[in-house]
Amino acid sequence: MRFLMLLAFFIFGIYAVNAQEVRGQVLDSGNKQPIPYASVLFGENRGVVTNEEGVFSFTAENPPSSLKISSMGYETVELKPEEIINGTVYLKPASIELREVYLSNKNLSPKEIIAKVKEEIDNNYDLDLSKKRVFYRESNTSYVKKFDLEVDKSTIEGIDQNLMDQISQKIPKVSDSYKEVLADLYGNYDSQKLEIIKAANLYDPQSTRSLEELTDQLEMHFKQSLKEKSYLKIRSGIIGVKVDSKELQEGLAESSAEKKEKTPAEKEEEHAKDQENLQKRTTKKINSLLGSMFWKEDITFNLFEKSNKYNFSLDGYAWLDNSTVYVLSFEPKRGADYKGKIYVNTLDYGVHRLEFSNVKPLKKFKLFGISTADDVHRGKMIFVKDVNNKYTLNYLEQERGESFGLDRPLTIIEKNKHVKGRRKQNELDLDLRLNMSQVEKVQLVVYENQPLDNAAFQAMTASGNFQYETFRVYNPNFWQGNNIMEPNAAIKKFTSLQPDEPEEGAQK
Repeated sequence: MRFLMLLAFFIFGIYAVNAQEVRGQVLDSGNKQPIPYASVLFGENRGVVTNEEGVFSFTAENPPSSLKISSMGYETVELKPEEIINGTVYLKPASIELREVYLSNKNLSPKEIIAKVKEEIDNNYDLDLSKKRVFYRESNTSYVKKFDLEVDKSTIEGIDQNLMDQISQKIPKVSDSYKEVLADLYGNYDSQKLEIIKAANLYDPQSTRSLEELTDQLEMHFKQSLKEKSYLKIRSGIIGVKVDSKELQEGLAESSAEKKEKTPAEKEEEHAKDQENLQKRTTKKINSLLGSMFWKEDITFNLFEKSNKYNFSLDGYAWLDNSTVYVLSFEPKRGADYKGKIYVNTLDYGVHRLEFSNVKPLKKFKLFGISTADDVHRGKMIFVKDVNNKYTLNYLEQERGESFGLDRPLTIIEKNKHVKGRRKQNELDLDLRLNMSQVEKVQLVVYENQPLDNAAFQAMTASGNFQYETFRVYNPNFWQGNNIMEPNAAIKKFTSLQPDEPEEGAQK
């Protein structure tokens, strides 16, 4: 069934599937390439953005009479939903004609333009309280580039190089998971409250199942070999700890107990706890996202706060929604960390779009065979003008990533003074070599934006009661009837199922 659905998707394109749902893909009319993050407006202060593949979809109570589709450097298109041909909308690159009088009156240097942007923040942006319908997506991907366990010595039966090789081979090289949340966001860029409407968790328990079987085997060997009243000395280089047999056995017993089937009451309790944790985590994440807007002080991406540390250049002009914008590039000097582009309106100096990425690790550490680096920090901010001619947030994206390396020896020695003979009973010497990285990408799409007074904001309290399901395979039906950012190909292909397992969505 899933194969047939995907096949139909590619044959017929992305098209309206019922009277109230509108789907489409936005392409460049010249090279036919997708246009990501294009704005699709279908009502007053209501709209969506295309995903990385140029795809959009939305559901409206009443089908809109027209759509307004725009993207930086393209002519804006207005059309009726039924005018979308074969599920595709083409945008033409816009040609910029600058009059001589325009050039003479607006001949500002890049630094002067940046100064104007900072001066006009309060005038340009809607900083008041509002109620926003938002969709939040969090993607986590881990990459294991190296995981080697080399046995130098082992006197524990069954724990040998063969077992370590099996463990190394079973480590998932790539594993990913996704969280998606539809919610109402109350507040402004300084303070927010979140009322979650619906949420989904897409994860892969299979990614570690075979590894867990091998670690169970490892635990079994330890249990069988460990004598009563023994203790373990665990040392890695100059760092060491001591663990007695009782502590170890209790730890292994707890690990086994966690794998037992939970009762319905325990599952319900766990589900409620998961909801609570998701509410807290998502609120904190969105708070962090909105707290890192480019005009804020003391943020990691400090381009506007410390603009003297960057070189700016005017690359030219672009066209966006009947407005001409400056296209500015920036790169670091004096030890700054980022490069990117800013698109600034030539009339009011509002930032329509900002993209940045780090050019070097933000932090790094290396000592005694352990290394870490915060080596990924990328972001994107897109704003659109509302009916009051104020810039409001349309799309926000941020990626953070870190790398971890380990190259150290590990020695585990079992000692027991209550057994006749030598105090040393068993010994395991290993060399550990690990190199891995993890990237977290968060995306926030704003669909609707309504004014909110302070009394309503103060009175708002999150109920914490919402639909929350966990899936092991992408479920296209879960979000049906809701406005979300279209999933990309990676999410649609996501599955943790083995060939002989049934396809199902599991509610936690």
